[in-house]
Amino acid sequence: MAFRLHPRFFIPIMTFLILSLLPKISSAQKDLGIPVRDAILWTSFVGPGKTRVMDTIYLSFGQYDAPLFLLAVNPDTGQMRQFNGPLPSEMGSWGFTIDHENRIYLGSYYSAHLLRFDPKTEKWDDLGRPGGESESFICKLTTGRDGKIWGGTFPSAKLFSYDPQTGVAQDYGRMDPDQFYCYPTAGEDGLIYCSIQFEKMDIVIFDPVKRVKKPLLAAESRKPGRVNLYLGRDGMIYSHFASSDQWFRVEDAERLIGVPRSDVPLIPRALPDGRDFSSIGNDILRIKNPATQEEKEIQIRYEAAGAYIFLLGNGPDAKIYGSSMLPLRLFAYDPRDNSLVNLGKASHATGEIYSMSSLKDKLYLCSYPEARLSVYDPSKPVRFGDSGDSNPRDLGTMGAELYRPRAMISGPHGNVYIGGYPDYGLLGGAIGVYDPEKNEKRIYRHIITNQSIASLSYIEKLDLIAAGSSVRGGTGTRAVEKEAKLMLWDPKEEKKIFEITPVPGAKTVLSLATAVDGLVYGITNDEKVFVFDPGKREITKVFDLGFKEPREISLQLGPDLRLYGLAKEAIFSIDPRNDHVSIVAVPPVLIDSGMAMVGRKIYYGSGAALWEFEISIEPSKPVE
Repeated sequence: MAFRLHPRFFIPIMTFLILSLLPKISSAQKDLGIPVRDAILWTSFVGPGKTRVMDTIYLSFGQYDAPLFLLAVNPDTGQMRQFNGPLPSEMGSWGFTIDHENRIYLGSYYSAHLLRFDPKTEKWDDLGRPGGESESFICKLTTGRDGKIWGGTFPSAKLFSYDPQTGVAQDYGRMDPDQFYCYPTAGEDGLIYCSIQFEKMDIVIFDPVKRVKKPLLAAESRKPGRVNLYLGRDGMIYSHFASSDQWFRVEDAERLIGVPRSDVPLIPRALPDGRDFSSIGNDILRIKNPATQEEKEIQIRYEAAGAYIFLLGNGPDAKIYGSSMLPLRLFAYDPRDNSLVNLGKASHATGEIYSMSSLKDKLYLCSYPEARLSVYDPSKPVRFGDSGDSNPRDLGTMGAELYRPRAMISGPHGNVYIGGYPDYGLLGGAIGVYDPEKNEKRIYRHIITNQSIASLSYIEKLDLIAAGSSVRGGTGTRAVEKEAKLMLWDPKEEKKIFEITPVPGAKTVLSLATAVDGLVYGITNDEKVFVFDPGKREITKVFDLGFKEPREISLQLGPDLRLYGLAKEAIFSIDPRNDHVSIVAVPPVLIDSGMAMVGRKIYYGSGAALWEFEISIEPSKPVE
């Protein structure tokens, strides 16, 4: 009689077999270290020293997975001290203010805490979350005439106050029913002026006594963009709209009056003796006496935990390249000698490199914000700048409001192709084309109505580019379209020739890759895989990926002609012969970013650390 395994024994046996493989899988994982240990300098200001005299320059830094910190610099001696914030969860601060007792306040992210630092005692106080648990950022802080600390938040555009005398915080709720960002500025008239950003900008004036708010801009003037508010030396509030060079004065809290820029009495950022200061990157603090023109440079020194790895890619020289996030630094790993090098700045952008691709012997990089394009030649010495002999060389913005350049491919017709998201407050992304021979840039926006370009793949057999979209627009917007699209782009004619919905209900096509037979595979945000036949121009199959949180721009053709990809907790493969999805490895850490491959080695980022995984099996027979 044939033996049959009872179903209740099957699962335990399979579990044992899978677990027995894990040591072998784990042994193929390698932590290559932290490539970038720089922190991001958010702002600098003059503040009180230990005697509470305004004689110290403070540098406010953010870092990944570690507390924000203040660097207190003596402008005369260059002595500096680092004061780490009290909460590991609060990694940086966009705003600061000083109260009437000369204590410093920072508004933090990612849980929107109000933090106070007393220079006299050199101690921090966590004052809680005055905007409520729904908020993740405090956008700006300001000190009112009455001594209260006022702050605005993201994502609910709330306004709050904190009274240093009583310790009482008050949440005044949303300053706009739909927008996400609120940046308050306290006026000497006792009113709080709130800049509302970004999809429908506005100036909202809040009266703390009456507890009422009123918008200043007419409905037809509320357009996408930025409006910044400043308190002048004359006590008046001035505004500047980023879309123009025009300045305005807020008159009687009722209307805007145009004024020349030369008539705006901005409060200078300077030491009490008139010396001004500025930072050069994260490295140098420059102090200048405008009367004598005497300059002094102070080397900035601090200890940081490490910068988050945002992106990885393959270089033209068999090295792995990557970008840290906040600050933007380019790094390189050489698998041949295991060297890991921080190459420093690669763009005038300050955020992160969003996409990269190799063309001939150069590496092209496109960065956030403003989709700034750079080119790096690994054969030449590193000397960043924007002159002809700089390396990396910043080539300027792509233009036409392309802002977050999420995807890049290179090669077709000798060009570089970039897909991405638009500027803050806008819908409708773009494909950008850069011609290295002519040093020429071309931008095509709104090629998929109200959607951004999130992924790209070249179909060599047909000389076409597949582009996957996202319904998301620029930061501060809400999606108006319901489903992501897949389109075909003709790189010769530089136009869209076909569009289809690959997966009903999916919002973003996270990754695309072309198999050896010319079929295009895509992964969507709802953890689906689709197969697109570009010849027949139809979706031939949609199936479950089987892994949670697949990563962006993380699907590549491997040496065995399988497709390899990354999810939060797994490295997986897709076999185009049968569309079977397999788990390749369970990493010992969470996967945050990717993706690069050299031979059988896969590289990914986990927080600030670079990791390597080597596929432990020999490449299988190529797909015919």
